[in-house]
Amino acid sequence: MFSTRAVNVDPSRAMVVLPPGGPPAVAVTQRQYDNAIAQTISLATRGRTPGENTIHVAFLTSADLPDGEGVAGNLLKEPGLDDHVLAAEMEERFPGVAMSTSAVFVQNKYGPFGYAYGRGVGNDGCIYVWQRLMRGDSLFRPKTGAASIRLRVCEPGASEASLLRLAYGYALNASLGRSGWDPIGEAPDPAPNLGEAGAPIYPAPQPSFEDVMAPRTTVVRPRPRPARVAPLRDTAPVETAVPDRPLEGYPTVPPPPSR
Repeated sequence: MFSTRAVNVDPSRAMVVLPPGGPPAVAVTQRQYDNAIAQTISLATRGRTPGENTIHVAFLTSADLPDGEGVAGNLLKEPGLDDHVLAAEMEERFPGVAMSTSAVFVQNKYGPFGYAYGRGVGNDGCIYVWQRLMRGDSLFRPKTGAASIRLRVCEPGASEASLLRLAYGYALNASLGRSGWDPIGEAPDPAPNLGEAGAPIYPAPQPSFEDVMAPRTTVVRPRPRPARVAPLRDTAPVETAVPDRPLEGYPTVPPPPSR
């Protein structure tokens, strides 16, 4: 059992690049296998949290993916997305930092990805992102190959939303020169009426990161109170006054005889 020799390449040859404003690549270590090319991209690190900002990326072919751990011969095993694998990686790359895995569904232009966020030393904000890109009929033997990406970044004062922007905006900067390697497929075709007169296209409002990450609050509106109805008061019956003299037009009835 042996591993391939690592070589240093120019940072411009990094297989993954972050969006503008992200920490720049300062060094790239590359390893080549019979079934893959892997890079460890070192990023500028300003935080006080132990460890280095890095991107771990591997482009794998669709054939000869080994089932064992680590490197078998000169073959690289794709690290996978099992919970215990990700937990071990975060424990190694964020020593002493409590990372909390997000349950929010997120995706970038390549597809869904997962991430965890935590607070490092001082006011460092830390994020760990994992993504697996592949297409084909089989989950374990994709016909078009696969790409594995891990992003580790800690930045002073960084919020979860600002670090998540790196995962939304990074881009693949290379491809594997093997026949059939295409884990991301073609970009979708533009709208058929794009550029035609009389077919206006309005920008769709996009939710901000704060909208996605902030807890949803429900506005409870007070119900209108029913109008008050005055309670019915018990009224005594009106007594009719008994006249003290005979009424005109009526016969006089004599009183009963006395005993």
